Amino acid sequence: MFTPAQWAIIAFTGASSAVIYGLTAFGSFGGLLLAYFSQLPLFIIGLGMGLTAGAVAGAIGSLGVLMMGGLVGAGVFIAFNAAPVIFIVRQALLSRTNEKGDTEWYPPGLLVSTSAVAAGVLMLATLVWLDLTQSGAETAIRTYVEHVAGAMFPDLTGDKRVMLAEGVTPFGPGLIAVSWLLMLAVNGSLAQGLLTRVERNLRPSPDFALTALPRWFPGVAALAVLGAAIFGGSIGFYAQNLALLAALPFFFVGLAVVHVFCRRVTAGPLLLILFYIVMMVFGWPALFVAFIGLLEQLTGLRQRLAGPGEEV
Repeated sequence: MFTPAQWAIIAFTGASSAVIYGLTAFGSFGGLLLAYFSQLPLFIIGLGMGLTAGAVAGAIGSLGVLMMGGLVGAGVFIAFNAAPVIFIVRQALLSRTNEKGDTEWYPPGLLVSTSAVAAGVLMLATLVWLDLTQSGAETAIRTYVEHVAGAMFPDLTGDKRVMLAEGVTPFGPGLIAVSWLLMLAVNGSLAQGLLTRVERNLRPSPDFALTALPRWFPGVAALAVLGAAIFGGSIGFYAQNLALLAALPFFFVGLAVVHVFCRRVTAGPLLLILFYIVMMVFGWPALFVAFIGLLEQLTGLRQRLAGPGEEV
């Protein structure tokens, strides 16, 4: 199936993923940050050598985590790192031949939306499990937020950490899920970019400006928002976090609209750089971008920006 050299590369990649993931054991902010990139080696192998190679690397990484952190650590690694990467790689490498004989690859918008739905199912299952086995999902999330706040801001007093946790907890699971999906997107994009640079990519890089969600996704998002507005208690807690997670695909579509707009103006590249800087510094423009993405899905705003006779 693989040559000895390929087996060595796969094994090294899986082991690297396990070692990077193991940095979380140190509990420091730097370790937590670097651990986010434990998915990158798996993406590189999967998108560069195929689904089977990615799955084997994921299995090797899981075995490494099992040896370092025990059964629970390996289970978490599989659920939140190896399995999601394998799922995304599988979808990304799907293709078909159209009527003209051209190859059509799995579209990025469908990949984003299906990943968000899968993340929602995983988040919901985790919250239900916490409610059934722990003192409650909200209590567990509050404790986790306090731990992360202590690692990120060691000088923060106990009272301030508690206040921060109280403010974040209502949307804590959704924020964690959004952060996790963003890191999957970042790692996948980095891997695809590196592979394209060395001409080892199995599929061409998609045009980000063409990102569009399937027609069914706004309905799923609307159900989550409706559930958050109607229900209270645990169901309302689940729904409001699902609604937050559902906003992420619209955010990506909104970014696609921004890219199309910047292509239309002379200073487009500079505007795009400034926009990303402002968004990273202030944060709130991300909500505006998600709203633009919703408008695009409802009105076709991107096509209007492209102008008559142009296709996007």
